[in-house]
Parts: sequence; C-alpha cells; structure tokens
Amino acid sequence: MGHVTLMGSLDSVEGGISVDFGPKPRREAPPATPGLGLARRRPFASVAAAIAAIEALDRELRKFELAVDDVLQDYLGVQMAQITDCALTRGWEPVGFVQDEGFRVYRYERVRGRSRQAGAGR
Repeated sequence: MGHVTLMGSLDSVEGGISVDFGPKPRREAPPATPGLGLARRRPFASVAAAIAAIEALDRELRKFELAVDDVLQDYLGVQMAQITDCALTRGWEPVGFVQDEGFRVYRYERVRGRSRQAGAGR
C-alpha cells in the first residue's frame, strides 16, 4: 500500500469526525502491531449528535470526514439529508463516502466557488 496521510481528528463519546487543520509535516503511519490494531472511529448514531459536531467546526475548514453509523441509513435517506443540509448551510458539500464495517465515512469539502466572506455573516 501507499503512504497514509494523517489528519487531525475530533472524537467525542458518540461519534468521530476527522478534520483537515491545514498543512503540517507529512509523517509515516506507524506500522500496525498484531493484536493492537488501529484506533477505530466511533460513528455518530444520532442525527442530533452529528449535526452538533458539524456546527461546532470552524467555518474556515477546507474539508473534513464524518463517520455515520449504518442505523442512520434509512431507505429514503432522510436522516443523512438532515446532516448534509447542515453541512451545506455551513459551506461544505459532500464529495463521497467509504463504507466501513457498520458505518460510512462521509467526506465533505468547502463548496467550490464559495468565498470565505460569503458564509461569515451567518
């Protein structure tokens, strides 16, 4: 496999969110030790907790990742629509997700063409 770029992260009792805090020195990820494994994200299992985490983020962030439990994946997508609406309102758009065991990691980036001042008044 290639190199892993580490991102800063905020973890709460429920849920995990990874945030890009800007440029920092690249470093190699430590090799996985058998039996110890890597720290696992704890995905958000409630819409309210995920929205609160997004609202707590600095509007200047360019991108972040949000781990969301599969229990929030209803067949109409209503719960993820609420979470995504919050991110869109704050100036980030979804750019994809990766399915993991029992949860998805959604990636959001600053809305293209949106200036920093445009979202500052909200």
